[in-house]
Amino acid sequence: MKKISTMLVMIIFALTAVLSACSDSSKPIVPANNEPAANEPAAEGNKSDPPAVQSEEEKEPADVERKQYSGEIVISLNGNPEDAGDAKAFEALAAAYKKVQPNVKLVWEPKGSTSGDYPTVLGTMLAVGTPRPDLVAGNYVPTYDKYLNFDKYRYQVNPYTGNKWDDDLDFNFFVAKNAKGERIMLPTQSVHIMWFYNKDVFDKLNLQPPNNWDELVSVSEKIKASGMIPIASNFVWKVPQWVIEIYLDQFTRNWHDIVRAQEGDYNYDDDLDGSFKADPNDPYIDLKYNFNQARLYKAIKDGVIRFDTPEMTQMVANMAKVFPKYAQKDFFISTDDYPLFLQQKAAMIIDGTWSLPTVKKDMANLNDPVRLKELKITDTGSLKPFNWGTFENPPMTGGLVQGPVRSVESATGEYVSIIEKNQAQTDMVLDFVMFWLSQPGYQAWVDGMVAANEFNPGGPVMVRNITVPAQIQEMFKEIKMLGNAEIPINNPLSTRVPDLDKANFNLYKEALEGKITPEQFGKKLQESWMKNFDAIIKNAGLTMEDIEHPERAPGQ
Repeated sequence: MKKISTMLVMIIFALTAVLSACSDSSKPIVPANNEPAANEPAAEGNKSDPPAVQSEEEKEPADVERKQYSGEIVISLNGNPEDAGDAKAFEALAAAYKKVQPNVKLVWEPKGSTSGDYPTVLGTMLAVGTPRPDLVAGNYVPTYDKYLNFDKYRYQVNPYTGNKWDDDLDFNFFVAKNAKGERIMLPTQSVHIMWFYNKDVFDKLNLQPPNNWDELVSVSEKIKASGMIPIASNFVWKVPQWVIEIYLDQFTRNWHDIVRAQEGDYNYDDDLDGSFKADPNDPYIDLKYNFNQARLYKAIKDGVIRFDTPEMTQMVANMAKVFPKYAQKDFFISTDDYPLFLQQKAAMIIDGTWSLPTVKKDMANLNDPVRLKELKITDTGSLKPFNWGTFENPPMTGGLVQGPVRSVESATGEYVSIIEKNQAQTDMVLDFVMFWLSQPGYQAWVDGMVAANEFNPGGPVMVRNITVPAQIQEMFKEIKMLGNAEIPINNPLSTRVPDLDKANFNLYKEALEGKITPEQFGKKLQESWMKNFDAIIKNAGLTMEDIEHPERAPGQ
């Protein structure tokens, strides 16, 4: 099922545990407040260990007794019903499941379109007493209260492999939870945000990829002096969401000890939270505790967490050294930064793992008229192959920095949520999902995609023991996971209150342009949160009572 990425990487789980959704598998989950519907993704995701593309030989499932089911399962994930790749993948998956559950009928009814209307369609489907679908992409409507909590089953033995399900699927690479702390969605592929650069330009100017933010400023200055755009990016979802999350994260490591579940909290786990050590250098620090959303908002309300700080001032000041100074002229309104890179008008872009196959394919087909039309490139004379590479997010440095740089590491591929109905139906649907999101089912799904020449993963597959084409494995083998900065505490611009988010983005724009100082930006952002606090927590699915009693489950 193809997803739209990062992420109007809008924040669909806005400052809860998930940022939000997609419909174009070449892209990930990222915020959903501001990115065009055709390019969206957003969510709290992370990895317990740096994941790698799986390519092990298929293993015979263990001889485990499995219950036989009879009935119908309706699958309405986000996607275009006319997508040939999804259709072939489902056909292969259904055939494989039929062999082990011959009396279960799978009905494929993907919803949505290229216009990005899936959230509206899903909301309508969920509004009835008993929705028709059994499987949906629940991260698009995270406030629905009848999704199955997958955390209850992650350690259950999978009847199709003999393993704990947690061993078949990496449950930690992307943690999508609702306001109650329930894991309502499981994805299948990971994504990683990094920088792409023109090696030929760097060689010509005797430059090396920057190792820190100051070096990025220096490199950009030299590229601009040569007459080329240093960085092509956008102010729709990349710089005000991905980039601010990545770098604010370096200045907020002390917040983790504030927002975690405390002893006596409804979601406190003695084994996990009781042993938590606030190590600012741990790239997976946010996976080492249970996040209590109400404690985050209480800390903001009480002034324990603030945005008018020296740390915020330093981060914004550093950003203003690069953006918009070294970006393209239409940086604040453009979303077409990639063609500038392909035409060698810009030396660097910020993008994700899903663009690795895109760049490679485009370099081999620079004169494809269909592709040129798709990219709206008319100046074909500028299209010549060039050597290119990637580098990781250059860290900010200085005395106020609290930890190493991370990335936005989110999810793409298929987003799967189960709607709880009667127990018999829920058990049957869970059985199918355990089959699908483990080697026997997902291998069939991938093979169907490959057969249709439509397997273009946005990043490493997180279902274990899956064999992928050699070129795909080679493409992702060098990806170094840094830990995920796209978590609730790291994007105070996005609140899911549309008018407020627009105002916050404009504040940030004024700070980057020098119309207000970085210090003034922090003060105005703090004022914005305090003035609109009631609306913000309402949109997060919380009440003031929840904030005053964070030890209680929301709504209790």
